[in-house]
Amino acid sequence: PVVVLTGHREIDVAVATIKAGAEQFLTKPIELAALRTMVRRLVEQSLFVRRDRAGEVRRARYEPEPFLGRSAAIRDLEHEAKVVAGAESPVLLQGETGTGKGLLARWLHAHSRRAKQAFVDLNCAGLSRELLDSELFGHAKGAFTGALSAKPGLFETADRGTLFLDEIGDTEVSLQPKILKVVEEKRFRRLGEVAERRVDIRLIAASNLDLGLAVVEKRFRADLYYRLNTLTLRLPSLRERPEDIAALAESILDHLGVETGKRLELTAGAVEQLRLYDWPGNIRELH
Repeated sequence: PVVVLTGHREIDVAVATIKAGAEQFLTKPIELAALRTMVRRLVEQSLFVRRDRAGEVRRARYEPEPFLGRSAAIRDLEHEAKVVAGAESPVLLQGETGTGKGLLARWLHAHSRRAKQAFVDLNCAGLSRELLDSELFGHAKGAFTGALSAKPGLFETADRGTLFLDEIGDTEVSLQPKILKVVEEKRFRRLGEVAERRVDIRLIAASNLDLGLAVVEKRFRADLYYRLNTLTLRLPSLRERPEDIAALAESILDHLGVETGKRLELTAGAVEQLRLYDWPGNIRELH
């Protein structure tokens, strides 16, 4: 939020300032206590808007219970997740594609001390270094051709909340030191700026790659891996929990039934066919 404090009292200046995007137009002299209260209120309002927008996106998604089922594998994961949720350290989620890493990340945020703040997520797969740099750290006006205005990055958007970086193993090695600096020091620079900015975030990262092997093969930085590997949760594949497939399928059908206005059920034969398939795409493919 932008607050303008000026010695010019002209009405046309005030109108132009508000039209340009300022939240408040104040003239000197001003009581500092009043200014402090106004700034605090505007910051809280900005955080509320971010949380509300993030909530709208989450509500639009189909998100089943992350620990649905009765298998030992999913019960173990639930126990470990409950222990990890209250911590402030980074979390690394490992598992095959489609096992629900994004769903678990949102669950961890919802059960953390930051639950009332923003949850921001980004899939790093397929993004160029330049685009990912701009998305994460933001840029100043004129930082590059086409940067017609300043843009805050996702680290700023997630301030006080949680940032979830999916497929972090796909980030270029040259960008990883900048991510590590934010995780360790809570400081970063926008592209094209000199001054550093501070943020308070909790990072949750996920990958379907073996990051330990990627470190050995020099495709992932060891220092970032060791920092992320403080708390690790491994999500089981559907092949490891076939007894949960029926419950998951019924949950998905209940959701589809609401969307279509029909009552959808699984026959015993259908359940057996689902159990016999090996589901390389896991829960995403099942859906």
